[in-house]
Amino acid sequence: MGNGFWEKVLRVDLTSGTITEERVPEEIWKRYLGGGGYGAKVLYDEVGPEVGALDDENRLIFSTGPLQAARQTGAAKFTVVAKSPVTGIFGESAAGAGWGVALKRSGYDALIIQGKAATPSYLLIHDNTIEIRDAAKYWGQDAFDSSDQILEDSGLEKASICTIGQAGENTVAIACIVVDKHSFAGRCGLGAVMGSKNLKAVVTKGSQNVPVHDQEKLNGINKNIGKTVHENTKDWLRLHGTPFVEVGCDADGDTPTKNWREAHWPEGAEKLGSPNYTDTLNAKPHGCAYCVVGCHRDIEISEPEAYKMKGPGPEYESLGMLGNSCLMDDVKALSHMNDLCNRYGVDCISMGSFLAFTMDCLENGYIKPADIGGVELKWGDKENMIALIHDLGNRKPGFGELFADGIVPAAKQLGDKALELAPHVKGLDLPAHDPRAYFSLALNYATGSVGPHHERGNPQVATAGFLLPEAGVTEIVDRFQMENSEFVAAKYQDYGTLTQAICHCKFMLFGGYSMTVLLDSVNAITGWEWTMDDMLQTAERIFTLQRLVNVTYGIDRKDDTLPAIIFKPSEEGSRAGKYPHDFDAALDRYYDLRGWDQNGVPKQDTVDSLGVF
Repeated sequence: MGNGFWEKVLRVDLTSGTITEERVPEEIWKRYLGGGGYGAKVLYDEVGPEVGALDDENRLIFSTGPLQAARQTGAAKFTVVAKSPVTGIFGESAAGAGWGVALKRSGYDALIIQGKAATPSYLLIHDNTIEIRDAAKYWGQDAFDSSDQILEDSGLEKASICTIGQAGENTVAIACIVVDKHSFAGRCGLGAVMGSKNLKAVVTKGSQNVPVHDQEKLNGINKNIGKTVHENTKDWLRLHGTPFVEVGCDADGDTPTKNWREAHWPEGAEKLGSPNYTDTLNAKPHGCAYCVVGCHRDIEISEPEAYKMKGPGPEYESLGMLGNSCLMDDVKALSHMNDLCNRYGVDCISMGSFLAFTMDCLENGYIKPADIGGVELKWGDKENMIALIHDLGNRKPGFGELFADGIVPAAKQLGDKALELAPHVKGLDLPAHDPRAYFSLALNYATGSVGPHHERGNPQVATAGFLLPEAGVTEIVDRFQMENSEFVAAKYQDYGTLTQAICHCKFMLFGGYSMTVLLDSVNAITGWEWTMDDMLQTAERIFTLQRLVNVTYGIDRKDDTLPAIIFKPSEEGSRAGKYPHDFDAALDRYYDLRGWDQNGVPKQDTVDSLGVF
């Protein structure tokens, strides 16, 4: 009998070349679970405010949770945590594919990387064999080509790999981590942290079965929930992936159209979303390990020659940011842009935001073509968009250097009027969902642990009937309701925090995977015999710890705000005249609900009652 944890963490100091195993007792995992919970504890304990995101002393934490022992649909996730070069605060991103399962099967619950290698290196983890290997010949290669070559040279069949492209090597702030050329730890610039450590890749393969408390009970849960989720998603999410929501989001005024200036673009949405996306790109589902949904897309483009490709296709967020926000409706060109971002290893959300912001600034005269390498970038200008993606990926002078440190440093160079057009919270670009379409999203973006994030709290789904009755969200929520928005935002933030700590895919909620099933799974794995209250309190504990990390990094009420454009209502469409009104009063209520003071700092009584430490 086991508890789903090895109670072991692997620590690698790249400066000294030291590799150590550390025992982390069950009590720590019970308190923080794993993923973004354990990662927050490491940051709080080891990375003080004086440490810069690209400093050697920053930690890069790859963490699994109990669910990686389950072989269950949605249980292929893992989380990467570090101080973010985009925001300077708690940074977290999740990915799927097979890497988290491989790390868990290697005999470790988490990996902590610190220091900086003297020369480009990669890390190999194969059960008890841990090696730091030379990566000089792969440095300068894109994430896909280097993944193939490193795996071939590693000598490990069917291993899993996390790698960075040229953007990470060049410490571009929005660099991401590419997983098995399939999934991406996209937000917060964690690929830049990896590049700052001269670390090209982490190759992992494991052959050990993680001991769990009640395998027979777990097998029954897996079988039943697999059937349920497949049946509930096969005709939409499996068939079309996240591009399924493009047309509906446009109708709701939820897309970031023209750098958030417009509410609708139906003709563009029809071209970008399904079924046109599915038909034009010959899109097929691609699942992570054990998943019955397969929301990722494998696509193939045979013509035109310039966009020819075969591989992972864009998700909704890429469609929204590279498409709607830039008024670019050619789905083949967008797929090529997405592929470039994947290969360079840059976050498609921020990339689209940079391009749309630049178009807006050029149109308003806040930037000159000479500032971005002489490019006359206009709305929908796909060829110049492609050219500028190359520039940023390679950190070339002009656009590449201007945006290398993120949208806020770029906007500050351009002046106060440009800064007003930058759609960010705490330095992180807004993802492709509009808080003017769902008011609870406004509080989520303003107070989120990493900045604005649609998956670390997605209260907008409560308007579509994907509820959390165990957490008190029992009825469909009016999307324009500011009253009680604090409660809805907080509960979906807690749910997002919980799934990121347990390391489980939140998309399973769309297939009927309830919090009760999650609790039953955790108990079958761990034997902890938790109640629902225990699990919900753990989510609050972790979210509060993440806030305390950010408080040590200087975050308070002044930072819990939104871009000015979000308080400007549209004059037409389904959200005409709507914006998240009385925001400060709602923020006060949110702080009260969280047990934080009116400056956004968790009260000592709250910290003590939740057992944060």
